[in-house]
This record gives sequence, structure tokens and C-alpha cells, in this order.
Amino acid sequence: MKIIAAFPTVELAYLAAARLESAGIGVEIRDEAITTLTWLYSPALGGVKIAVDEADVADAEAILCEPASEEGILVCPHCGSRDAAVRALSAAGGVLLVLNVPLPLAFQTADCRACGKSYGVPAHPNLG
Repeated sequence: MKIIAAFPTVELAYLAAARLESAGIGVEIRDEAITTLTWLYSPALGGVKIAVDEADVADAEAILCEPASEEGILVCPHCGSRDAAVRALSAAGGVLLVLNVPLPLAFQTADCRACGKSYGVPAHPNLG
């Protein structure tokens, strides 16, 4: 088994693992217990890791590089399409997240795959 990805939280690792398993790729999650029990050690350990068989490495990396689609959840205000994805954190946001700096995100940016335009969406359901 080869480690192909690492995540700062167990939840993010399980989301990625679910994407791989839905494609028929066997996944092993490592360092889950120590990260859950002592979350301050997560950056020192390199986060929660996902490992796959050597034969599945290329396919697994390709799947994880694809943006996650929230089809049917977001509706583009420009064209009405439901094929959109919320942008991942920027590099700076990722560094702040790893350093456990709270990020007061009120809005995120979504990209429509149909028309190519971007628009803001609330980061939390309670915010209108």
C-alpha cells in the first residue's frame, strides 16, 4: 500500500476515502486514532493519511485531483445550471487551517461548470 494523500482532519480523509471507494478502489486510513485522540499532533504526524494498492495509485490520484461536484445542491444565478462546485481553500487558507488559526468564513466561492462564471454562496446555512 502506498500513501497518496494526507488531510488535517479525520472527516476530510473519510470524504476522500468515500470518493475512492465509490470508484472501486480499496482504501486504508492511517493515523486516524492518534489524530482523533490528540489532534494537536496532527500537523507533526502529517495528518490523516490515505493509502491505496500500488496498482490503483494512478487512478486514485486522478480521482482526488478532480473537483468534487455538488450537483443539484447549488444553482448558478447566471445560467440556472446545477453543475457547480465550491472552490477549495487557497494555499494561504490551507496554511492557516493547519496552524489551527480560526477562519471566519461567511461566504465561499462556487464555480459553474456550465457557463464558467463564479458566484458567492454562504459558508454556513444560517447566513443568508
